[in-house]
Amino acid sequence: MLIPYKTKMRHVWDDHFPAPAQQAVSPASGWSRRQRCVAWVTLIATACVVLVPNLAYPLIEPDETRYAQIAIEMIDSRDWVTPTLGGKAYLDKPPLMYWLTALSFRTFGTTETAARLPSMLSALATILFVFGWGSRVVGRRSAWLGAMSLSLCGGFVLSGRFLILDSLLTFFTTLCLLSGYIAVRGQRHRPVWWMVSGVACALGVLTKGPVALVLCAPPLIVSGWLRADHSRTRILHWVAFVVPMVVVCVPWYIAVAKFNSQFVDYFFWEHNYQRFMRGSNHEQPFWFYIPIVFAAMFPASLLLPSVGVFVASSASRKRSLRSKDLGFLVCGSVWMLAFFSAASCKLPTYILPAIPLICLAMGVMLDQTVFRRDAVDRITNYLIPFPRRATVILIMACGSMIGVDAWLAGSVSPVSVLVGIGCVVVLAIVLANWNRNIAVDRLAWAGTAMVSVGVMLFASTVLLPTISSERSVYVEAFRVAEDDADAAIVFFGEKPHGATFHLSQRQTVAFSIEWEDEFVGFASNQRDFVLVTDDARIERTREVLASTHRLTVSPRHEHVYRASRITPVAKTVASTGKVSR
Repeated sequence: MLIPYKTKMRHVWDDHFPAPAQQAVSPASGWSRRQRCVAWVTLIATACVVLVPNLAYPLIEPDETRYAQIAIEMIDSRDWVTPTLGGKAYLDKPPLMYWLTALSFRTFGTTETAARLPSMLSALATILFVFGWGSRVVGRRSAWLGAMSLSLCGGFVLSGRFLILDSLLTFFTTLCLLSGYIAVRGQRHRPVWWMVSGVACALGVLTKGPVALVLCAPPLIVSGWLRADHSRTRILHWVAFVVPMVVVCVPWYIAVAKFNSQFVDYFFWEHNYQRFMRGSNHEQPFWFYIPIVFAAMFPASLLLPSVGVFVASSASRKRSLRSKDLGFLVCGSVWMLAFFSAASCKLPTYILPAIPLICLAMGVMLDQTVFRRDAVDRITNYLIPFPRRATVILIMACGSMIGVDAWLAGSVSPVSVLVGIGCVVVLAIVLANWNRNIAVDRLAWAGTAMVSVGVMLFASTVLLPTISSERSVYVEAFRVAEDDADAAIVFFGEKPHGATFHLSQRQTVAFSIEWEDEFVGFASNQRDFVLVTDDARIERTREVLASTHRLTVSPRHEHVYRASRITPVAKTVASTGKVSR
């Protein structure tokens, strides 16, 4: 007798994730009050250490300077409906991140730290909610291990220190999926949790558009369909789910369409559908996100092979430790990876919403293997020496970062020296205990986690600011102009979006490429000035300035030039008869 295809799929799913609830197979689903306090303190301390320090480095072009400028123009124009960039409507994305950034500027001043504050708080909140709400799904210890793993994902942490939309979107998608699943996982559905899920999805739509709904709805639908039990959602569920979206999102979409007739076609058709299908200028192969996930989750990604074995193994021992709750996390992360892989337009940060779910699955794996007292299997045996191997890899990575920082900065900083000494000491300790036969040593895992925090702290507070400063056109333009207090900084064909932050003490002038005559007229009356332009326009710029100025490229940035006068400044006679220069 043939088994219907739907029934067969459900049978395979039930066989692969047989346990009804992850907390039922977790040996530490219940913690004492003291244990909960310690867990929260250590998690908050770890997250703050890697996310909060030194957010004041120069904004990175083009995304950070662009989004910061949009928020500044919102404040200046008092137009909170239509985002503008350079005075023109910027309709690529919805406005929630711009609103939050503008509010941060109004509260804390127009600084780099204030610009990055909404993104940083989003990443911090994501880590905390992965533990807090993840505990309701997979148990406290699994959720805590997952949240700690998330705080040790380098790409996730660094993205949380950038003014970009993806950290805020990740927070809302994680919130939506966890609260939505909590709402339907019990025998009785919880409408309040379901409404919270709808509100979170609505805010995600107000952050980056319909992609939030596309990421969140399918895992909730497919997981319930595969389980074919009480977790299955009905039409009335989705009617209630859409209500917050109508209340939260529709007013802005209607308002912006009313004031910008091109919005509907441009935003929904060109910027969402066509970009998904054709890739715009970010087209990448289908497998692009496989190495990106490993890079974005480093050093936690060193555990990904073990997670894959734990989830995919057909051994009855491992199957008995996998629940339908874990199945939901797998369903959600696989769907996000598949969706973004199918899109033609790919950027590394797009995959961020999948990382919290993967980390929760990683927490389940660690809870059920390494940290389970009676665990005796290949994964546990393989991971017993993991702390030593991982520590050596981390030290090698840190050594490479010290070298890159010294190369970019042109010297070795005292901080790099201290970090290098620390790496040598830790490496000596690890090598001295390399052949020591030990069982699962929780102290060794804690030590490796501390080394990971130290490495990430160096990357985020030392290396990243160095990279930002060295590649910033604004920092270099200011540096070149330091020798001449009267020299103007002129942008020709380049947008001066970061000038508010880095060049506020200098005279800055901007000319679009269409204003070539005005640019030449302005330059002809200048003695020396600093020119910022791009590779495509520099030859034409040399031609039009050949009779008045000699251009010398900065050795540290290919878009910054010193324009030195080679002919006397033209003199004009004013109406008063006096000569003015």
